[in-house]
Amino acid sequence: MLLAIDIGNTNIHAGVFEEDILCSSFFFNCAEFHLLKENLVKALSGHLVKKQVPAAVVSSVNPKAECFVLDQIKELLLVKPERIGTDIPVPLAVLVDQPEKVGADRLLNALAVYERVHDSTIIIDAGTAITVDVINNHGAFTGGIIAPGMEISSRALQSYTALLPKVSITKPKTILGKNTHEAISSGIYWGTIGMIKQYLELLFLELNDKPVIVATGGDAHILAKEIPGITSVIPALTLEGIKLAYKISREKAKK
Repeated sequence: MLLAIDIGNTNIHAGVFEEDILCSSFFFNCAEFHLLKENLVKALSGHLVKKQVPAAVVSSVNPKAECFVLDQIKELLLVKPERIGTDIPVPLAVLVDQPEKVGADRLLNALAVYERVHDSTIIIDAGTAITVDVINNHGAFTGGIIAPGMEISSRALQSYTALLPKVSITKPKTILGKNTHEAISSGIYWGTIGMIKQYLELLFLELNDKPVIVATGGDAHILAKEIPGITSVIPALTLEGIKLAYKISREKAKK
């Protein structure tokens, strides 16, 4: 049994695996630290009474939230959580200039996708930031693209202009906005879709290949509706990567 926790810039996503199967999962905003213990108790109800939770593994791109999460896990489960990158490596080749600076979540996504597809793949992770990463047919991470997500774009317009409001982005009824709210929503929504489509077109040309395309992250379902090339949406992809990295690490330790 394994508790896997992915700490992002905005949300914390956690899942409980038993025999490689994701039994339960939950997520909440990083600002709502007080919800962690409550959600863990719900997700692990029964397990906390009937059996020990033997392992917890954390992946994080948010140091402030990470410290709190590690302390809460120790207090609740009485186990020392292991950290991706520090205690557990992500076992795949990283063919970029500075491999150590690639976000753990991007590498875990790559590990999990290759386990599923066993072929060249493009991963679109649409969260606070949007990443578009490429895995070759040998399972190596070969690089990617990082851009602002829809939420960041909306906040930026509000923060760096005098009069524009922050807008919750939804699909506009028409491309032509008839008021400020509609105009911002249209610009960010269709701008993001167009941006991703252009990335994919340029990647196909550069790679001279059309890899499988999968999506994950909070806005993945939006992209999947608008971009036909996306073959599947995998919400718990990073958690799958955490589980796989942990499993491979334990198997190597036994040898």
